[in-house]
Order: sequence, then structure tokens, then C-alpha cells
Amino acid sequence: MIWRETILAKAEKPLVVSMGDYAASGGYYIACAADSIVANPTTLTGSIGVFGMIPNLSKFYKNKLGITIDTVNTGKYADMGVNRPLSTFEKNKLQKSVSDIYTGFITKVGEGRKMSTRAVDEIGQGRIWTGYDAKEIGLIDTYGGLEKAIDIAAYLAKVEDYRIISLPKKEKSV
Repeated sequence: MIWRETILAKAEKPLVVSMGDYAASGGYYIACAADSIVANPTTLTGSIGVFGMIPNLSKFYKNKLGITIDTVNTGKYADMGVNRPLSTFEKNKLQKSVSDIYTGFITKVGEGRKMSTRAVDEIGQGRIWTGYDAKEIGLIDTYGGLEKAIDIAAYLAKVEDYRIISLPKKEKSV
């Protein structure tokens, strides 16, 4: 939903992202559609990847805690995971879901950064890059911080006369 809102905002005005110290996984997912991405050379960038995990805790519950669990199911897979091993069907279903989400992620990054999904996949797969390396591979556009991002946004929006205020205003101590 947040990514969708960035696209809607971008349709109305320039979208510029300042990544701060890090923008990985969801942070980069949101940033990838920006008109310009600004980061420091040390900004941790990327983590374009997806993983899923459902632990089987049945032995832990029984052997370590002395707890056994009975279930009443409303469907064949209602008790999937945690209390029993996953079936082959369930493992495949989860893997497909993770793969589909990853494909969507690299597709959005590719569209936003004007790269092929293959190129994004080659630099993705959950890896994290420094801002320095991220610029070399096209994940960011320029080095800088929030002030640089504001300058770029003003330039792209063709705004010359603007001011910056910080909110909330600090209360004056007596």
C-alpha cells in the first residue's frame, strides 16, 4: 500500500528519497520508484529479497516444555506449521508465495530504476550494499543527505522560493 501511494504521489509531484543511514528491504521497496534517490556512501542499501519461515516447534513444546497440542481444524491446512512438519504441498505453496513476492519486488525495482528484472535479480537476492556500491550499480543516484534531497526536489519541482521548517516545534523551557 505504501509503494502504491508513492506512485500516486509521483504522478502529482517529483518524488525524491533521502535514505539516511539505511534503506533495506521495505525501505528500499518504497524508495525504488523515486525520481531521485539520495544516500551517503555509507548508507546500507538494498536487501532486495524475500524469505519465509514457519518453524516446527512441536518437539520443543513437548520435549522442553512438556506441552502437547491438539487441534481442531476447519480445513485441511488450517494448522499449517508451528505444531507439525509441513507437507510437501505446503512447502511448495509457501515457496511459490515467496517467489511471487520476490518477482514483484524485483519488477518494481526494475521499473523504478530503469533496469531489467534480470539485472535487479543479479544485484538483489537479499544482498546489502554500501551507498558507494549502490551508486555504482544504479540503486541510488547521488550522494548526500536530506538537504541534498530537498535541493533536488525543489529543482525538479521548479520551486525557487521555499523554506524549511521542523515540526513539532520545541516547547520553550521556563
